[in-house]
Amino acid sequence: MHALWIFIFSALGIIPLARLIGESTEALARFTGDKLGGLLNATLGNAAELIITIVAIHAGLMELVKASITGSIIGNLLLIMGASLVAGGLRHGVQRFDRANASLAATQMTLAIIALAIPTLFAHTVKMPHPAVENLSLGVAAVMITMYSLSLFFMFSPGVHPPPRAAEKDEAGEKGWSLALAVIMLGICTAAIAYLSEALVTVVEPTIQVLGLSEFFIGII
Repeated sequence: MHALWIFIFSALGIIPLARLIGESTEALARFTGDKLGGLLNATLGNAAELIITIVAIHAGLMELVKASITGSIIGNLLLIMGASLVAGGLRHGVQRFDRANASLAATQMTLAIIALAIPTLFAHTVKMPHPAVENLSLGVAAVMITMYSLSLFFMFSPGVHPPPRAAEKDEAGEKGWSLALAVIMLGICTAAIAYLSEALVTVVEPTIQVLGLSEFFIGII
């Protein structure tokens, strides 16, 4: 039961820290412009999941890692995106997006789905663990990283997109975080999440035994 309480309080502690990281990246985005700000939100906004994944890989909990990545993908594509569309529609009515950026994101998502499906289908065709499956997974991962790097190069290339609009300083923006505060909060919250993630992953196996749940279920939620 001691491990269960550590698991619960560690998970609860990560939630507000993840929110603070999101607020920090949004504050940084006001100083960096639309493009770099969007990149910061997309990258650092998932810092909590990334840190937990790294800690879990170090601990050898590969099933937990797979489930965590799956849950993160489902949550971002369905829950977060759906809630954003609903909230944006209710507040702003008709929403407009940059066509080039939207097309790039849609293409990347399609390629990522195909890339994830290839090693999965190959793994189901062999009846036992095979080294080729791991080699194929590593190759696909390298291709996805390269594809993401090239997309960043395309996104920040001059002349590809119109220059970002200057951020309008409204009353809420003037009362927002300063650049120094955003960087400090981002560093503190990241370190705190790393500490709690270590504690969380350490007690995953005892928690699974106490609750009678599978490692995959714990990871996906």
